[in-house]
Amino acid sequence: MEQGGLAVSVFQDAAGQGAGAVDAAVSLISGEDIDSKIMIPFVLVTRENLASFKE
Repeated sequence: MEQGGLAVSVFQDAAGQGAGAVDAAVSLISGEDIDSKIMIPFVLVTRENLASFKE
């Protein structure tokens, strides 16, 4: 991206995915229904915000 070969990418939030999985498991254990698909938002990575993902 810094060299210009890639315009954008996405950051898949592993911590958010883990938290979503735990929340779903707790809901199931409690007898609650859950959606068959749980969407964890991703973050668009651009040249402008790339530095914040390098920290």
